[in-house]
Amino acid sequence: MMFQQSITRRRVLAAGPLALAAAISAARADEEVPEVTIVEFNDAGQKTGAVRVKKVIHTEGEWRKLLTLKQLYVARKGASDVPYYGTYFKLHDAGIYRCICCGTAVFSSEAKFDHRSGFACFKEPIAEENVYTRLNMEEGPRQVEVLCKRCDGHLGYVYNDGPEPAHLRYTMSESALKFVPLAK
Repeated sequence: MMFQQSITRRRVLAAGPLALAAAISAARADEEVPEVTIVEFNDAGQKTGAVRVKKVIHTEGEWRKLLTLKQLYVARKGASDVPYYGTYFKLHDAGIYRCICCGTAVFSSEAKFDHRSGFACFKEPIAEENVYTRLNMEEGPRQVEVLCKRCDGHLGYVYNDGPEPAHLRYTMSESALKFVPLAK
């Protein structure tokens, strides 16, 4: 006979924000939530395959419980970190970068390069299926925004002054990412 643990607020909060996000998503499983296809990666950086998953959708109040204030303003409201904020811009360890909101793998250290912009910069996403772009028409110069496909979290911007062959530079805000070192 299987022992089933009850899900309590304390148990979920102790497990961390991604576990809380999963619990809230599971609680909404009965609701009509759109699905997307993403490519999953394990913590060793290996592709485990394309899967169809429900989008991660939360209320403003739920996001406030899951994220720090800085993460909320960057990932959910489209703000950007200031240049040289944090350590990801100079981090060269092997690993994958996951969306801070839903844990989807979005970039790999293999595609990272030093642009001297003060932001973590990548040549390409870990899988095209995991991100999408849209033209940001708000105040200031037009920018192409990069978002997580699973939760619509704002990750940063893409520019066309990157390295060959595609000449793309994905400039990401550290507050929107969680670095996971490669498992051995």
